[in-house]
Amino acid sequence: MEPHDGYVLMDNTTIFGARRAHEADPAECSGVDLRSLMDVLEAVVLLEGFTVDNSSRDTYVDWPELYDVSRVNGDFFRETALVADSGELYAELLGNSAAHVLRLVRSGRLLDDLGFLTASDDIRTLPSLYRDSAQFVDLTLQGVDRAHEQAVARELRNLVRVLDGTGAVVRGLAYFAFRGFYYQGMASSAGVPYMPHTWRSTLIRNRLAPRRARFGDLVMGKVGLIRGGMRDRVNGELGGAAISADFPLIASYVAGQCDSRATLLKTAVEVRRSAKATALRKWIDGIEHKLRDQEDLVAIRAAQDELRTLVHETERELGLTRTEKQQVTLTIGVPMLSAETTASMPLRTRRPRLLRRRRPHLVFLRELARESARLAPFDIAFRRLG
Repeated sequence: MEPHDGYVLMDNTTIFGARRAHEADPAECSGVDLRSLMDVLEAVVLLEGFTVDNSSRDTYVDWPELYDVSRVNGDFFRETALVADSGELYAELLGNSAAHVLRLVRSGRLLDDLGFLTASDDIRTLPSLYRDSAQFVDLTLQGVDRAHEQAVARELRNLVRVLDGTGAVVRGLAYFAFRGFYYQGMASSAGVPYMPHTWRSTLIRNRLAPRRARFGDLVMGKVGLIRGGMRDRVNGELGGAAISADFPLIASYVAGQCDSRATLLKTAVEVRRSAKATALRKWIDGIEHKLRDQEDLVAIRAAQDELRTLVHETERELGLTRTEKQQVTLTIGVPMLSAETTASMPLRTRRPRLLRRRRPHLVFLRELARESARLAPFDIAFRRLG
């Protein structure tokens, strides 16, 4: 296997959709492609590196601009063949993927486990191989060596035979699910984290062993609570859902600094190269390595406390905190008897205050948290860009 330490495996389809969104007329851009673009922009800023698999293709992922900005900035994105040195493992992964999909289709659980409502137009947002059985089989077999080709071909043809009676939408999404199972198995065997396409994430979570925890997900989720609190307060006072729930923070932060769609990747790289973002990335990567190796639990816990304190302090600065109370029982002395009453008193807890001179990664996180209350969601900001 090629070196991949510190890299996250991303779906080819995510790159495919992100490029299409990047180059499309905003008014015609599909929601799923837009989400892929958000995921790529976040990966540029937050990940030390991300990769896609080339074992089933004889051509590169065709997004020259992404390759160009990566090449001059430390090759943070690249292609690799994670299982190229093991034909037997590759054949096993493909066979397992076919078995997973057959079980889902035969049980009627495929669409439920993908986690979204499908319409006939949805499948058009995916690459053509998911709509063409022959192309799907041919491309899948390209990476299989001669010793295993016939066995894998039989399994694929059996899968096609079952899917031919299900209709175009189910068939296409079944092929799409197949690749998700394959990527997850490949990432697991290679010892790298897997970042699935948005449409595959629920499927992977529901049907396979628990995915590897990513500290970066926790960080973004906690910081996202700031906007969540502001949103809930505004919506509550207006009596309706005026503010969007979905807010990809990093992508929105990048879009908020752009004057055109053409500068999105360039701006994401500029954010990536800043001292604050570099410090955040290294902090996240260091904790994720500790999680992977299950070591230094004190440092992991300290990082969680640091994150929680930053969120609490920012919420307080923005007026989002509520006085926490605890119930205590008081004994009141009165003539001839004693009475007990329950009262609410302010809850005093010791929260570790962050140092005034915060470390760079915390400065960036605080900046992101405060910006989340100002920025428009990515989909709105993207459509405003020329």
